[in-house]
Amino acid sequence: MKYTILLLFMTLLLWSCTSDNFYETERYFETDKESYEVGDEFKLTVFIVPEKEEKQIRLYDNYKNLQISFALMNSEKGIHNGSWTKRSNKFLNDTSITELKITKEDPFEKTFTGRISEADTEIVIEIPELNFRDGLPKSDFDNNTRVRIHGRCDPIDPEMGASLEEFIEVKDIKIETE
Repeated sequence: MKYTILLLFMTLLLWSCTSDNFYETERYFETDKESYEVGDEFKLTVFIVPEKEEKQIRLYDNYKNLQISFALMNSEKGIHNGSWTKRSNKFLNDTSITELKITKEDPFEKTFTGRISEADTEIVIEIPELNFRDGLPKSDFDNNTRVRIHGRCDPIDPEMGASLEEFIEVKDIKIETE
């Protein structure tokens, strides 16, 4: 009897909880250009498109649960996702949450404006809206080096047993350093 009541209580608790996920969505990046130079501004747009007619998603108002990071790619040097930057959520606190209904005709679309600069030993990528600023080693850049943009969407309140992350399709760009 005791276990039956406990099981019933747990079932009710699970049903009453608000949960969210990014299942059954297509997630990808677009940039305003394929190649940039040190000193350039860039536009990075995140898209979340439902696979079915519509979907509810929840996002922190400061986009903390849309993580963005950068890594180096250079097959000639054997670099695959090398020198990874910090993730953008490391620079943000939890904020209020907005629930959005997205459709194929009206997907989630958010453009962040960033800047590429140079320090003594690094190529620095900044996205002020995300309070993001981190660098990649300048010594690893050459004509064959690409910068891979990684991302993931983290559910705020994932359901029991759910994947805690939904990756965004990667996007490669070139940063000219000379």
